[in-house]
Amino acid sequence: MKTNKFLSFLLATGLLFGASSCSDDVLDEIDTNPNSPEDVSLSLLMPQVTVNVPTAVTGTDLAWYSSVYVRHTAGAHGQLQDADRRSNQEASSIVNNVWNNIYAGVLPDLNLIIQKGSEGGSETGSNIHVGIAKVLKAYTLSVATDAWGRVPYTEIGQGSDLRKPKFDEQQAIYAGIQRLLDEAIADLAKGGVSPGASDLIYGGDAAKWTKAAWSLKARYYNRLSNIDPAGSATAALDAASKGFTSAADNFTFNKYTATAIGEHPWFQESNDRAHHAVSDAFVSTLTTLSDPRLQAMVKPVPATGVITGFPNGAQENDQASTKFSDPTATVLNATAAMPLMTYDELKFIQAEANLRLGNADVAYTAYKEGISAAMKRQIGATDAAVATYLLDADLPQTAAALQVRDVILQKWIAFWLFQPFEAYNDWRRTGFPGFVAEHQISAPPLRFSYPTSEIAANSENIPDVQIYTDGVWWDDASED
Repeated sequence: MKTNKFLSFLLATGLLFGASSCSDDVLDEIDTNPNSPEDVSLSLLMPQVTVNVPTAVTGTDLAWYSSVYVRHTAGAHGQLQDADRRSNQEASSIVNNVWNNIYAGVLPDLNLIIQKGSEGGSETGSNIHVGIAKVLKAYTLSVATDAWGRVPYTEIGQGSDLRKPKFDEQQAIYAGIQRLLDEAIADLAKGGVSPGASDLIYGGDAAKWTKAAWSLKARYYNRLSNIDPAGSATAALDAASKGFTSAADNFTFNKYTATAIGEHPWFQESNDRAHHAVSDAFVSTLTTLSDPRLQAMVKPVPATGVITGFPNGAQENDQASTKFSDPTATVLNATAAMPLMTYDELKFIQAEANLRLGNADVAYTAYKEGISAAMKRQIGATDAAVATYLLDADLPQTAAALQVRDVILQKWIAFWLFQPFEAYNDWRRTGFPGFVAEHQISAPPLRFSYPTSEIAANSENIPDVQIYTDGVWWDDASED
């Protein structure tokens, strides 16, 4: 596979250290000590991290494989067809680059911002920069531990002598993520010099970053629904009450460009390789629900004029997209926004958490608000279109009828196309949507394999896990 062209854009503009995608490429090893601080100002580090996190952490390989796993898309060719046919998914090379993006690129940069902006650092008092970095670090660590389970945490960023860090338990990492977000909220409240335009996500708006931090706290508390059903629900609802208040607060990157080297990574994947097609599961689900998002988000096949989903796991090559449907240009384009967390997700979290606590009426209201926000974000739906959709007979029509599976199904639709990793987390946590496991070959893996690069460098610390049977801690309550 070709190296993602966005790498060239980031290198050319000085916004990147170490980010790349397409993990089966044979890339040169990064020969820079990631723990050695560089003499770089916060004004240069901030754009680097605010583009790298949405692009290099969850914008490429983890998302593309997760999309096939949760049946948002199907593998129409190459490596993603292998993933859909459950071929070679134990191969550690498929995640080499995203691991390096996280541990040799993003986390060192975030640690450097925190160090330089904190007391004793060269730019001490840069509280907003530090708060932003802690939000992004919490988010990045969550992606790492959700993908792999136990990962390096406490022994990263401690200097060049520690080249073989231990792999911390996920329970400890999740506690650390919540502490980081608490610290971020406190740092952001202190005020100080704003990053301004160097912050490519919120433009230095500390209030919006604070809402993002609270919303992420709600997500990560809710992730522990199998560990502590009631406690996680109560904590998630408390955090959510301080989070996003509208779609205007969405935690989203929207600075991709129409130039070839600055395009959205999914758009590049579609143009360069075309390994995805829209899945038959997505098409049939939205068809059953008479969901207007189907026609707005999925193209008919040119030869037939009919929207046709690719059967997951099929041994059929359609790289040319002549037999099966692709996303519309409204969804998949060079400058499409990359959501990290949205207001509609927060409403669905509130719905699920209230269901666990027995608050059916409140849950039902949040569920409908989540659907409305998702439809407006995804296709610009009118209030009338939302109202018509909510009356569909296949949707719960009363609070008493609402179940967790209904909430997760709507989240699954809302996560299409660019947040399949979150849908993958939901499926592993809840088992919904049930049709994810109803695959003609097998259910998806329960985690990603550890990368070849880390196995070679740090094999004595890597847990021995089987990706199809060993869940992560928040899934099955056991550590690796």
